[in-house]
Amino acid sequence: MLNQGMHHRKTQFFLAGILFILLVVPAGVWALPYGSIISFGDSLTDNGNADGYGFGVYSNGPVWVEYLADADHLNAPLFDMAFGGATTGYDNPAAGNLPITGLNWQVDVFLANYSGMIASDALVTVWAGANDLFNGRTYAQAEDNVALAVAKLANAGFQNFLIMNLPNVGASPGFSGTPTEAYATWWSQEFNADLEEDLAGLKQAYAGVNFYTLDTYNLLTLAMADPAAYGFDNVTGMWSTRPDGDTGTYLFFDSVHPTTEAHMLIAEKAMAAAGAPVPEPATLMLLGTGLIGLAGFRKKLRG
Repeated sequence: MLNQGMHHRKTQFFLAGILFILLVVPAGVWALPYGSIISFGDSLTDNGNADGYGFGVYSNGPVWVEYLADADHLNAPLFDMAFGGATTGYDNPAAGNLPITGLNWQVDVFLANYSGMIASDALVTVWAGANDLFNGRTYAQAEDNVALAVAKLANAGFQNFLIMNLPNVGASPGFSGTPTEAYATWWSQEFNADLEEDLAGLKQAYAGVNFYTLDTYNLLTLAMADPAAYGFDNVTGMWSTRPDGDTGTYLFFDSVHPTTEAHMLIAEKAMAAAGAPVPEPATLMLLGTGLIGLAGFRKKLRG
């Protein structure tokens, strides 16, 4: 009984030491870096939210920004301005040729009405371009529109951006095996090359701003090359037209949109691309010294 009592007291001392470190080390070491997430784009980001923006969810479950914002990821409030069918400009041909709801319209409306309510520690996500391809527009103009939208937001004082390039649209079920497959792949590649070039310019122009990127083109390519490694059983068919009784995990929800499982994968990669910053060296030294001290203390207790 005496040995058990001593062991119990040693455990209490050790746990108290851990609690001391948690209290002494600055809270920023443990906290995630963003106070909120503000998202702009098209159906790949549209969650049909209750704020009156968006047309709906184009998947069989939550989309990637919803996962990114949840408690298992960045744990931050999400304000989603994206609309399904939005082009990178101002219009939305897919929604009855609306002259509004495009990417730059979203940004302008947000800056005119909400920017003063959002702290500068927000993460701004931008993902758009495919609808310009679908509507016969040039990749150069589409990419210029994306760069313009980002510049507007950077000029407004936002400090953290996650910019997504386009996946290989030609590999989606709606294009794969059709006469337009090669063109869609080429268009996606050229858009991405221009976006990479303009982002390099934005990084120079806004030296204090964080521009994170996620290469969704490469992610889709890897997932289609080795489906099992990414948790998929089917990377060519569509979940929306799957046979009765098919319980496989699909990459594509329909002809161009990802399933919610694919959206979760995108969220994981987005988290890695724009996740918590590395703690400062002095903070790491404080944490490490405390843990080493606890280890020595525990060793003495054993002796």
